[in-house]
Amino acid sequence: MYNNIMQLPRISVIVPVYNTKDYLFDCLSSLKNQTYKNLEILLIDDGSTDDSLKIIQKYQKLDSRARVLKKKNGGLSSARNLGLDHANGEYIFFLDSDDYLENDAIEYLYFLIKKTNSPLSICSHYERKGNDKLKDFNNGGGYKSQKLTVETALDRMLNEQGFTMSAWGKLYKTDLFKKHKSLEKIRFPESKLHEDVGTTYKLLLRVNELNKNSRIVFGEKPKYIYNIRKTSITNQGFNNKKLELITQTDEMCDAIDKSFPNLRNATNLRRLHARFSILRQIIQKTHKTENDKKLEDSLVYYIKSHKSWISENPESTKRDKLALASLMAGRTAFRIAWSLYSKFFK
Repeated sequence: MYNNIMQLPRISVIVPVYNTKDYLFDCLSSLKNQTYKNLEILLIDDGSTDDSLKIIQKYQKLDSRARVLKKKNGGLSSARNLGLDHANGEYIFFLDSDDYLENDAIEYLYFLIKKTNSPLSICSHYERKGNDKLKDFNNGGGYKSQKLTVETALDRMLNEQGFTMSAWGKLYKTDLFKKHKSLEKIRFPESKLHEDVGTTYKLLLRVNELNKNSRIVFGEKPKYIYNIRKTSITNQGFNNKKLELITQTDEMCDAIDKSFPNLRNATNLRRLHARFSILRQIIQKTHKTENDKKLEDSLVYYIKSHKSWISENPESTKRDKLALASLMAGRTAFRIAWSLYSKFFK
């Protein structure tokens, strides 16, 4: 680590905050303890109704690098976008306020970029469920640190090999978000769920659009701690807003197919994963409306009509094949299979 922070570029850390008072101590402490010191910490209060605002205002007084921005509740995307509009750093890092970092997380990501002259670096992460021990998403370095072409990075992201499509756990050159001649600025889709599905791929594609010779660098070490919360959107029951997972996924896959047609095995799987996810939520409902039943039928029809995307796909996993086999055996079999999988393997 450099002792003189002026030798290093400023990095803007954008932290959307909404009713996460029970997690903020760990989150803010992990920022305070970062070995990379030249940070601009943007704490975006998204209309919290608990003590979150008081906590981040107190932190602002203790850390001169921190700024609190307040707004009416508009969701994660609008909070991140406000942060982007106020960021002054040469690089952007996103941290969700219910998560936290290893003390050298930002330093690790920055020096991956510094060593490889990449505009975007990615680290793996830990998953933490309740009070469970940390689970290494990359299985102790299963995927090794390396420079990746944009095409390979997209393939790895779609297949969740070492990292996911989450906006966090990545360090971006700020230039990737800006408008470039015919290229519009990149922002998160507001008033929509699954905002990362609708955004992260655009930033990877932007790397290629700005310089086809650029590489994305992946670091095998997990430096981000992702808390899996029962109250998170992904763990809540089905409602029609959840269908945005399908529309956002299809939009992403269409764009990737256009730029990298060789990735169709991966994009086809993602399309099916999105539909399996919604089907699982609907099929578990005890009281279904007529619309629920029609949607369930259409999802089952779609998956069965595209079963070759799994059965003949070299990138499909055992889980993909088991999900398809159980559905082909009937919806009850699918529901039981998913319940067993959730109990013993998730």
